[in-house]
Amino acid sequence: MGDKRTYQFEKSSLTLEFGDITTSKAQVLVSSDDYYLSMGGGVSRSLLKAGGNAIALDAAKKVPAALGDVVVTTAGTLPAQYIFHVITIGPNNSKVSPQEIVKQTTKRCMQMLDTLQLCSIAFPAIGAGLADFSYEDVAAQMSEVIADDLLKRQTPVEVTIYLFDRFGEMREMDFIRFFEEFAARVPRLASHAQPPVREDNTSIAEGPSLSLPAASMSEDVSKTNQELKMHRVHNLRKLINALEEQRYKLEERLIGLINAEEDQEMKKLRQKLHENEELRLGYLNELKTLSENDSLIPETAELGKKHLSVFLSSTYKDLIDHRNAVKDQIIRRDMLFRGMEHFGADPGRLAPATKIVDEVRKADVYLGIFGVRYGYVDQATGLSMTELEFNEAESSGKPMLLYVIRDDAPIKVSDIESDPNSKVKLDNLKARILKRYVPYLFDTTDNLATQVYEDLGKI
Repeated sequence: MGDKRTYQFEKSSLTLEFGDITTSKAQVLVSSDDYYLSMGGGVSRSLLKAGGNAIALDAAKKVPAALGDVVVTTAGTLPAQYIFHVITIGPNNSKVSPQEIVKQTTKRCMQMLDTLQLCSIAFPAIGAGLADFSYEDVAAQMSEVIADDLLKRQTPVEVTIYLFDRFGEMREMDFIRFFEEFAARVPRLASHAQPPVREDNTSIAEGPSLSLPAASMSEDVSKTNQELKMHRVHNLRKLINALEEQRYKLEERLIGLINAEEDQEMKKLRQKLHENEELRLGYLNELKTLSENDSLIPETAELGKKHLSVFLSSTYKDLIDHRNAVKDQIIRRDMLFRGMEHFGADPGRLAPATKIVDEVRKADVYLGIFGVRYGYVDQATGLSMTELEFNEAESSGKPMLLYVIRDDAPIKVSDIESDPNSKVKLDNLKARILKRYVPYLFDTTDNLATQVYEDLGKI
């Protein structure tokens, strides 16, 4: 066919083809993505739609990745065995040239074929979508790296680079002209070219060169919205994974009681499983909505309105005085307080975790205080209410004010978390906050209240 050209290297081959990579029968499909593997556009989005959510859930366990990394995941329902996600968008893009990223990731993918004992791979034009690398340069650079690999390779492989007719207007002669120009840019491939043939096996005449239409961004979204969407999608997948793990634990406990006469315990476990499913389906629905829409309007604070609402998150026993002091500062700033004290009875009988998530989502600002207790653990999710609140605020792009108690702060021994598992979860949560953010470290109630009052005034 005129829309592809094959170059033979002994028993290995490289084919450039204008087509849809999701139709490939190769063992590996390559996708280029951001460092959170959000799979939100271009080839990555097409692979997600074709292969199903299992790809995204597997990817969520392996992020954030570094610029230039290659992350391996399942291919979901696609016929391929794996997807290689190459990271072309990251926080340090300005420090690494597009040429370096393309060459590094292409070379790494070819090396991984030997590691996994695979013999076929399909690439897109790496980074020629949202990363906005030059389309023609990418194809040429990838071909150089792949040709170098195939010339030295002992085991035969079939490599395809799928190119995209962006405007759907290319005709047979346009394809011919593109490959002619491509051969001029990568002369080392010329001697390896196989004669192009039609479906009826007749040869195709060559024509004068013609440039391919210039690359263009397919989506017009602001960097801020795209970044918020990326983080939200990533955190939703993490939450879904956590809920699925907790579901397995609840089911194992329930199975263990099937032959026992523990009716009350079984009823409780079934209720928790129902709550787990309710929350998980809610997250899956939101994830589906985000995946189907190209943009995200973040639900952040309307900073110009008169009364902002502040959700106060903390454990209770060890921070009761701190909560009261902070609540006073919220009121002093003429802001509306939202917290567990105002939840009351729920006529809708929402699951506790669902109720918590809903309350955080309604607030304009999240204020989190982290002391020496992990707090009540919701059996449906396996997480404390405090961590659920933080996860929701973080993933929704909401303004956050974070405060962590100092190690040398005066505390009662009786307030310190005594459950070993909860202690580990608390330490991990604090470590995560300290790594990603710059929280204020407080030691006394007065010290915390003073800082909160100042910080609220900055909003």
